[in-house]
Amino acid sequence: MNFADRLAAESRRKHSIAILGVDPQLGTATSAGVPKGYTLVRFCCEIVEACAPEIVAVKPQLAFYEARGIEGMRALVEVIKLGKRLGLITIADAKRGDIGTTSAAYAEAYLGSGDFSCDAVTVNAYQGSDATLPFVMRVCDGRGLFVLVRTSNPSSGEFQDVPTEGRPMWEVIAARVNGWGGDFVGESGLSPVGAVLGATYPLHARRARELMPHATILVPGYGAQGASAVDAVAAARSDGSGIIVNSSRALMYAYLKNPALKPGEAALEAARKMRTELNAALTPAHAA
Repeated sequence: MNFADRLAAESRRKHSIAILGVDPQLGTATSAGVPKGYTLVRFCCEIVEACAPEIVAVKPQLAFYEARGIEGMRALVEVIKLGKRLGLITIADAKRGDIGTTSAAYAEAYLGSGDFSCDAVTVNAYQGSDATLPFVMRVCDGRGLFVLVRTSNPSSGEFQDVPTEGRPMWEVIAARVNGWGGDFVGESGLSPVGAVLGATYPLHARRARELMPHATILVPGYGAQGASAVDAVAAARSDGSGIIVNSSRALMYAYLKNPALKPGEAALEAARKMRTELNAALTPAHAA
């Protein structure tokens, strides 16, 4: 089944555009890591299982697993397996991109049939078509990809806003995403070649939708990064479809604001609130 069609169907079935970033932070003096009494696997899986009724997908950020070595990569496998068992769409937040056989190997790693295989992966297109086409080729197998177009970090404009061809670089990338995905539009009117578009730039989000009318857009920046629900849904299509909105720390570490609850219980409350706020931000005619 076309990845975009499957994602759109799950969003309608669950009345949700919320996704969970399963990002177990590295414990430091200023940030929590794995809660006391928990293993890495137990913490991540408890959060995923608790949030499952409110979300349509899980998006583990690979850096937090790679940094923990073999233990971390084993935990990643368990998170992916659990997500699939719960019927959640799995998105590897890998931001991979290279050339030739290297990019093909990345595509096999995250969109193939191995231990790290997910339904979709995030991709960095900086190196051009050589970096992206090995991933695009996988959409025929029901996989999806989200190309970085306009990210939510404060310094993103250093390169993404640089004028080229009479417009900002990010618009050039958006136009290419639209081209790469044009041949794969499903019955939903959406393409499995999607984009990452930060919620912290809602004006750009509206422009991006004009440039990518068929793209499924993954929106980070909601919650801990400061974007509101209204900001997060700015890239929605006229019928309210075509977007999924990620929250990571605000869900995984919700227990820090409510120590009376277990991590999973607090995450569920936060996920339920997120889903409600996002649906409310869509106009009545755009209900997810």
